[in-house]
Amino acid sequence: MFTLFDILPLIGAGAGLALGIASGAQLLGTPGAIGGALVGCVFGFIGGRLPFVLVLRVLRRDLAAKTVAELRADLRNPGCLTPNVVLLELLSRGEDLRPELPVVLDMLVSADFGRRGVGWAALASAFPELAASIADYRVSDPVEECRRKTERLRIEAEPGAAPDRRGM
Repeated sequence: MFTLFDILPLIGAGAGLALGIASGAQLLGTPGAIGGALVGCVFGFIGGRLPFVLVLRVLRRDLAAKTVAELRADLRNPGCLTPNVVLLELLSRGEDLRPELPVVLDMLVSADFGRRGVGWAALASAFPELAASIADYRVSDPVEECRRKTERLRIEAEPGAAPDRRGM
């Protein structure tokens, strides 16, 4: 999935490259243009990554302030855009993620393509061994095909069947 946070560093690198070439050429000619291109591209790329770093920092602070119950409620909210981050926060607190597997599996069979995408990100980051077991799953497949591919995982999601992810 390609996001705005993937595009911004590329735009920054391109803008930095252009500004570096123009500024360097004006100051030092061809060698300045080459040096300016390199420096401008690097600084532009770094500048383009800043929004991602800042959003991540705000998200981390927001999640750290929530209780486990609040995190689990957020995960069950259909409007949750970052279930993988919430799951990883629960895991970092030593929580058992087994009760959350059915929620992730429901995302994987959603009629909404975007919801299936965040479900796959959640499965891959919090339950990598299960994601590897359905490596042929594609969020772009029809819903019925997604159901068929995740059915075995739904059986494993029954209490006591899924692996305990504490301490991993």
